[in-house]
Amino acid sequence: MFRSPVRIPFLRTQSRNPIRQTRLRLMLSYIGVTAAILVLFAVGFYIYVRGTLVERVDDTLDHVVELVQRSLVVEAREGRFRVDVDRAFAGGDDDPTVEMDLIYLEWFASDGTPVKSTAVFRDPVPLIRGYLHKTVELAPGHKLRQVTVPVRREGNLLGYLRVSHQWFEVDKPSQQLFIDLLGGGLVMLVLLGSAGWFLSELALRPVRQAYDQLKQFTADASHELRTPLAAIQTNVQVALADPAPTPEDYHRRLEVLERLTRRMGGLVADLLFLARNEGMATEEGKISCNLSEVLQQVVEEQNTRARAAGLKVQLKPTAAAMVQGDPDQLSRLFTNLIDNAIRYTADGGSVQITLSRENRDVVVEVRDTGIGMQLEHLSRIFERFYRVDKARARGQGGTGLGLAIAKTIVDNHKGEISVESRPNEGTTFRVKLPGRPPGERCAAPDAGNTPLPLRG
Repeated sequence: MFRSPVRIPFLRTQSRNPIRQTRLRLMLSYIGVTAAILVLFAVGFYIYVRGTLVERVDDTLDHVVELVQRSLVVEAREGRFRVDVDRAFAGGDDDPTVEMDLIYLEWFASDGTPVKSTAVFRDPVPLIRGYLHKTVELAPGHKLRQVTVPVRREGNLLGYLRVSHQWFEVDKPSQQLFIDLLGGGLVMLVLLGSAGWFLSELALRPVRQAYDQLKQFTADASHELRTPLAAIQTNVQVALADPAPTPEDYHRRLEVLERLTRRMGGLVADLLFLARNEGMATEEGKISCNLSEVLQQVVEEQNTRARAAGLKVQLKPTAAAMVQGDPDQLSRLFTNLIDNAIRYTADGGSVQITLSRENRDVVVEVRDTGIGMQLEHLSRIFERFYRVDKARARGQGGTGLGLAIAKTIVDNHKGEISVESRPNEGTTFRVKLPGRPPGERCAAPDAGNTPLPLRG
């Protein structure tokens, strides 16, 4: 028998929220790298400070050695030299300078026998012959830093001078420094963790927004595709369940299926257009276009539908207005805007298109006398699948992508698009594109390769 895998709620929650998991990983990586740098800095700083303290103690020992050697009284008798140790160590244990500086002096004979000392140690420290700085431990927690110097006169070894200094002047500051570095490091890690969490949020904010938009886009696209798919499935099931269908029934259901598949095809085409073109402001496929000619072609194509709806579409005469753009995309842009105006304008209304220049820019306005929109909707109408009145828009055949496509095309042409609207007073879309001096004529849009425009 196979046992079901153990599921950990925390890990399952994290896997469902990749943005939060990525944020946590970024913070931990930031803390880890910073902690490594702090540790290296703290270790280096500690070694430097401790080495400086040891160096200061050794310098003090060497200085004392030099002073004592100068004060040594050497007597020569019968060709032999003798050091008057009593005069050199005149202060003995009562020397206030020695006690205050915590420095101990010791004299050893040439054979290593102790002769004189300003301190009494519980256990004698063995003599180390040669000029050497060394740390010795007399008892747990009680250390000395020592230097032993052989004293010679005219090639004769007179004895050994050993100078000792209390080690706590190195140990105590070093221990305090270690505690300070450890405490400061922990505080820094906490602060850096908080800063890392905050900075990771700032870094991931665009990613989070893109992720949320992707989720919403996927949900909306799935919803849009589910509706025609369900209708197709229902019609097919009804057709299969009919024991004796007439040719008229077959024809009617096929017409329904054709409309649904055409709607799905248009939706997929729009989704592909947005996926391929959003954020791709390249110069590929752009030529010098006369925007007036583009608008005239679009108005001619839309006039039939406008007359059927009882509307009047007017394009005010204008001189040539040249822009650098993709003719197919520009045609699709204004087709979507004009079609959107026709859809939401009642019988007897009008749609006016004006073309003008504003300094070096070319401005196109599409103004209708339709139902208009509330102010709170204006900031969102260029979002994918957004509808002011969802029920009415679905009934009129919109997919909610037309204005999103228009915004993408304008962005790809480095232009601006804005909207003004009031309920029951109409809507005006304003497109501003960078203009250029008159040049070559605009190529006609390729009707065979241009997807059928679906409007928002």
